[in-house]
Amino acid sequence: MDNTKAVKLTAGELAHCWEQLMNNSMSSVVLEYLTLTTELEEVKSLCSEAGSISKSAVQFFESVLRSENYPIPKGFNIKDDLNPNAPKMYTDVFILFYLNNMSKIGMSLTSMALSDSVREDIRNFFHEQLKNISSLFERTTTILLEKGVFVRPPSITYTHETNPIADKGFLGNFFNDNRELTAREANELHKNVFMNYIGKNLLIGFIQSTSNQQLMSLLQHGKELALNIIDKLGDILVQNDLPISMTWDTNVLDGKTSPFSDKLISYLLDQLNRDGIASYGYSAAVSIRKDLKTTYAKIIADVYQYEENIKSFMIKNEWMEKPPVSLNRDKLAQD
Repeated sequence: MDNTKAVKLTAGELAHCWEQLMNNSMSSVVLEYLTLTTELEEVKSLCSEAGSISKSAVQFFESVLRSENYPIPKGFNIKDDLNPNAPKMYTDVFILFYLNNMSKIGMSLTSMALSDSVREDIRNFFHEQLKNISSLFERTTTILLEKGVFVRPPSITYTHETNPIADKGFLGNFFNDNRELTAREANELHKNVFMNYIGKNLLIGFIQSTSNQQLMSLLQHGKELALNIIDKLGDILVQNDLPISMTWDTNVLDGKTSPFSDKLISYLLDQLNRDGIASYGYSAAVSIRKDLKTTYAKIIADVYQYEENIKSFMIKNEWMEKPPVSLNRDKLAQD
């Protein structure tokens, strides 16, 4: 008899199930809108497939939480959080880039969830989910390459020698006159620049369509922060004679009607910042030059402050759902 589901979830499993339920319920609404407004059949098919992946995830995680007798978060749904009559906001090329970037983040989060899971049914689901998201990444990358719009990371001219580092000057300093970038450092800079291009253009569409002035102010701040990060990291690439990603401002159309609820936009904005902090933290860890580590640390501090402002806005509007927390036994003893 299979009694796997009778085994209580670990803290990590509960956290990942709850978080991925929230993320996928949001993604399913966004992908429904993209499917409705996409014109190219191959892109529409990808949006629909990605939406199916998110919907199946929501169903699975709801089932897991019910079996655990844990409350199901409200999350997001098409009825409350989507305006199906909203006009097309983004070009199909931008949608391809969005799907490609979303699949990269999805692979990272799902890999982490899989490695944190113990129960067999949870591991099996994350393993299958990882295969589905990887397939989406492969297909979006292939189409972007076929259309000639894929933005390749920079290539470097490398030496054919392998020598030990003999001078601690390789670690760099906090000012100028640093050594050339390593391949890893160059890639991390490019990755974060392009990630902010995607985020910035996503926010441009929200800014021109929202009627909520407080939300618009947050979105404007986010756009300015993204531009600042692009400038900081892009300048380092330029100083090292490496190309930076081209802009994609033309991928935002002139729609004035918001396709999503303010609650969903706020959550998506918060998610973008959380993903950004994770990316900058990893980039700082794998970079060797001191100035790069310091630059990423400053960016993380700025993004963290911005994220706190977003969360405060969500709490004020009662849009932020409480994640699983451990029992306060001292308080329980007093009651």
